[in-house]
Amino acid sequence: MATLIPLPHRRRHFHRVGSWLPDNPKVLIAWVKNLVETVDSRNQRRDLPAWPEPVKELDTLIESTTELRMLASAMFDEVPDKDPYREDPVGNKQIRHYKHMLDLFSVIMTEIAPKWSQTEYGVGLIGFPFNAILDWPMATQSGYAFFLHPEVNKKLKAILNSWGKDVLQTDKSKYVITASKDGWLSEEALVHIEMDTNVEGQKPLTFDQLFKCDPIGDPIHWGYNSWDAFFVREFKDIDRLRPVAYKDDPKWVVSSCESKPFALQTNVKEYDTFWLKGQSYSVAEMLNHHPDASNFIGGTVFQAFLSATSYHRWNSPVEGDVVYANVVDGTYFSEPTISGFTNPEGPDPAAPDKAQGYITHVATRAIFFINAKDPIGLICVIYVGMADVSTCEIASRFSQQQLPHPVAKGEELGMFHHGGSTCCLLFRNGLKLAWVTAASPGTSKKNIPVRSELAYAYA
Repeated sequence: MATLIPLPHRRRHFHRVGSWLPDNPKVLIAWVKNLVETVDSRNQRRDLPAWPEPVKELDTLIESTTELRMLASAMFDEVPDKDPYREDPVGNKQIRHYKHMLDLFSVIMTEIAPKWSQTEYGVGLIGFPFNAILDWPMATQSGYAFFLHPEVNKKLKAILNSWGKDVLQTDKSKYVITASKDGWLSEEALVHIEMDTNVEGQKPLTFDQLFKCDPIGDPIHWGYNSWDAFFVREFKDIDRLRPVAYKDDPKWVVSSCESKPFALQTNVKEYDTFWLKGQSYSVAEMLNHHPDASNFIGGTVFQAFLSATSYHRWNSPVEGDVVYANVVDGTYFSEPTISGFTNPEGPDPAAPDKAQGYITHVATRAIFFINAKDPIGLICVIYVGMADVSTCEIASRFSQQQLPHPVAKGEELGMFHHGGSTCCLLFRNGLKLAWVTAASPGTSKKNIPVRSELAYAYA
């Protein structure tokens, strides 16, 4: 049996998480600088395409009210005119105003897919190209207000959906799924994916042994016809590679995602100050004020995050009946003041990396309620989109019209498109849980494998 740790011994830790933007800021700076120079040069030659309709609609919205035009302008002006922001290409000196931002949006959403990046500064991933150009503006006081605005987020959703439909889910994005040095099938990229996926103590496997692909029939793209097809790739044999732990024991909860623990909090409140340092969980707001949220007041929240090189499908942590499943629209580039310029330590250089707790309350998210057998009872699972990565797809058999619907422990519930983000499990008040050692935030640099043992209920 796995080693268990009683819940009261937990401490909460925070991490720079996910690797959606590179650890070395110079890699990101070089990418943004090149994008800005390219767009500016094309603009001077009158070689930029007309703004796509979703960008035009965002521009119209901004200019429709004094408030939004003021916020959109001020969030670039409020980036401090000092090092490192003065010379940083993601600051206001390079991206000069919101019209310039919209030029960049237009090029990204019609031409660019997230790519593996190898430069003279090292290796990294530009998985959040929109986030990359907004890093400093979204950390300002005006940026907080602008990116929380519901109408702004409706327009951003249209932009991101268009990007997915017209680029990421089409062969226009195949150029990043190759063995070139900036390709996802390069030796360097595959090594990172294999390291992220292989389980400690087991024989290491290569990418083509781990995932469904076709390197023989399609030696260039390995059978992936788009960026999205690559990112929602399936295990070659999930039952062999990720067997369901304690499949027939209702006391055991398994990992819902291939992910690393971020936080574990007990006695969560109905309402709490999730936007402040510590990012306490506020159950009613996490669950979009669902009537069944009351079951989890005083209960437990476990949160884990998905890395850019991880598997991005969701699996049920328990056996039971799905009684509710819905996607809640939310924000895309909102971060709390604690990770912005008001922080004495300066802004999060890869926001919202350090705001994983915060985004569970405001970002786009898929919410499931599952009635499990005793002793677990009602459990809630939340799959949260982050920044550019905010498309949550619920499997059709769990659409609200099909519910209630039985679900097996470890059965696929849905997936993130264009990448992934973070996942929360909420347990009812009064349920006692013992957690495997790996569930403690900061214990291991490795993922907890999806469908592996996570916690044991003994109440």
